[in-house]
Amino acid sequence: MVATGVHILLSLALISVLRRSGRPEPYLVGALAAAVPDSDTFVFRPLVEIGYAGGVLWGHRGLTHSLLGGVVVIVLLSFVGPWRAAAIGFGSHVVFDFLSGGVRLLAPLDRTLYGLSFDWVLLNALTSVFAVTVLLGDLLGRKYGLETRTESYTAEPILEWLR
Repeated sequence: MVATGVHILLSLALISVLRRSGRPEPYLVGALAAAVPDSDTFVFRPLVEIGYAGGVLWGHRGLTHSLLGGVVVIVLLSFVGPWRAAAIGFGSHVVFDFLSGGVRLLAPLDRTLYGLSFDWVLLNALTSVFAVTVLLGDLLGRKYGLETRTESYTAEPILEWLR
């Protein structure tokens, strides 16, 4: 069981590395897309308890963690910000849950749980350290004007920054 906060941290870190935007929309959309799949724990549970819905599709890591759920989330969030940021957020969530127990990736067509089962406490800790390091590096780079996008792949821009 991965903490929702870790999903959001990972999403923000990946967006800062892959998209590096000066605007807030990609980060907002990515954080929302990373949090939405776990909404099944408080949206669907009451429906199951009163008997309105049932089965594995309505449980945790069911329909909201599927490719169909991903398309719906990405399309809805694309009205708020860039769809690529939503795809990064949702994708990182599903991949992380895939590694820590499994997801029903092809729901509702296939109810099979696909995934691996790594220790979720260790995954939480390692991912948190990685994400916080990347985010702090990004913030420090922005504060001190370090540009990450260069025209060449030489070390000259970095050496210039260090001088």
